Amino acid sequence: MRKLFLVVSLLMPALWVSSHDFDAVSPSGHTLYYDVVPGGAMVVGWDYSFDETTPVRLVIPAHVSNGNVNLRVVAIGSSAFKNAYSLVSVEFPSSVKTIDSSAFEQCYGLGSVAVPSTVESIGTGAFGRVPNVEYDGPAQGAPWGAYYVNAYHEEHYYYADSQKTHLVCCERDASDATLPSTVNEIGDHAFAYCSNITSVSVDNNVTSMGTGVFLCCESLVNAFYNVRTSGSHTFAECKNLRQLTLGSSVRSIPLRFCSGCSSLENIVIPDGVDRLESDAFSGCASLKVAVVGSGVSEIGSNAFAHCISLGEVALTGNITRIGTKAFRCCRSLRELVLPATVVDIDNRAFSGCESINRIVCMADDAPYASATCFDSIDTEIEVVVPCGKEGLYGQDVFWSYFSNFVGQQYYMDVSSNNLAWGHAVATHQPTCDDNLAVIEAVAADGCRFVRWDDGNADNPRQIAHTGGGIIRRVAMFESDLSVGGAEALPVVSVYVSNGDIVVEGAQGEMVWLFDMMGREWFSAKASSSSFTVPSRNIPTAGVYLIKVGSCKARKIVMP
Repeated sequence: MRKLFLVVSLLMPALWVSSHDFDAVSPSGHTLYYDVVPGGAMVVGWDYSFDETTPVRLVIPAHVSNGNVNLRVVAIGSSAFKNAYSLVSVEFPSSVKTIDSSAFEQCYGLGSVAVPSTVESIGTGAFGRVPNVEYDGPAQGAPWGAYYVNAYHEEHYYYADSQKTHLVCCERDASDATLPSTVNEIGDHAFAYCSNITSVSVDNNVTSMGTGVFLCCESLVNAFYNVRTSGSHTFAECKNLRQLTLGSSVRSIPLRFCSGCSSLENIVIPDGVDRLESDAFSGCASLKVAVVGSGVSEIGSNAFAHCISLGEVALTGNITRIGTKAFRCCRSLRELVLPATVVDIDNRAFSGCESINRIVCMADDAPYASATCFDSIDTEIEVVVPCGKEGLYGQDVFWSYFSNFVGQQYYMDVSSNNLAWGHAVATHQPTCDDNLAVIEAVAADGCRFVRWDDGNADNPRQIAHTGGGIIRRVAMFESDLSVGGAEALPVVSVYVSNGDIVVEGAQGEMVWLFDMMGREWFSAKASSSSFTVPSRNIPTAGVYLIKVGSCKARKIVMP
């Protein structure tokens, strides 16, 4: 048996090597593998060893040289480009007559692919999971695994119907993601790998979204998302996405919703969200602040894993379970505040969070905690529990892992609406003999404290709470967003016209738009003396801050 295993092991690598007669570099610079077939050459594969998040534009030649022999390229072989997710365009020569089964299966980055009418045969599943195929030739068997064939095309969008209610996909070189008001459904991978789109706004008139709609949109910076539900991987691997705002209509955060969005800096999950699925924000390396709304009862496995910059997490309301590895390797997290509703903490939920120096758990009954959920955390850190429960926690099978339990009547948790504008601290926590807490808001240079989220403007502020649990207050700051010492620009005029913000006199200067919570909605360099911030970048009516170059920001009211 041992000898047989050795023989099999030695043979295994050969199974992964593509067998082909010869290879050659295509006009687009990609190495294609060929077999010699009757009438010429057939493409059987290619060198796909590059970054799968980078869009690829492929040109297949009409002729290819095999040594001294010039061959016509007449066919695309079975599974030749299968799973080439980042393939966004293919240019076919008219010499190709056959496209075999699964040739472009799961090449969903293609969006819509144009197949010449000279192609005579298309195999089963040749375009599996490709949004749309444009073709008017004689081949039978449509749609060959694609979602649509010859979808209705207008401007840079493709629709399932002429009423433009179901958006199938867009042209992959499109730079605009303004959705017509008629759209209420967006199909799988509709915008995947669109490398020119910088901002998107999907409002609640869209009732359904498929899988990977904005997957790997490498230039996407700002997004507003207000869809009740969507498929997985919605914004996954959008590596330059800095600002994502979730609207009040959102009800679930699906699998890998924003995984790999390495530039995302903060996220606020609205109270209406009731599901936070696995890997939702895993690998968001720049994420600093995460607020989980009161509707969420369970945090999925790996939901925030490897968010290495995550320093502040607000787990509000009704969370009962924290899934396996949910916060694994969040090595910047210093204080962990667990709601009193938590009853179950799964394996390695906080493993690798070695910077945690305080845990607050205000549940009367010690939550079940896996033996590995707090790996790497110092056992002597302070663990805050309800008054009179110190002994109960100290005798618990798992919580006895810690040695320093401190009782409090309640715990005062404070945060900021924008950490760049200021921070909040609890300068005095209540004790078991004193129910008084003192909180203070500290504004950054050029910013000012406005009020607390409940309307109170006292600073510092005393709070005497008669109940238990965790009390949260958010300090609301404003900023003039000015640059210290910078001179004002010549006269700049800002006004609203037909729902857009018009900026005059700012050519060549940067223009930023913020809401009053400090969230950036738009940024671009003014390309003309009369520059417009389109209404699609302004999600709702209200008061905004607009900043031009080194000028101080000014308020503007959007009706």
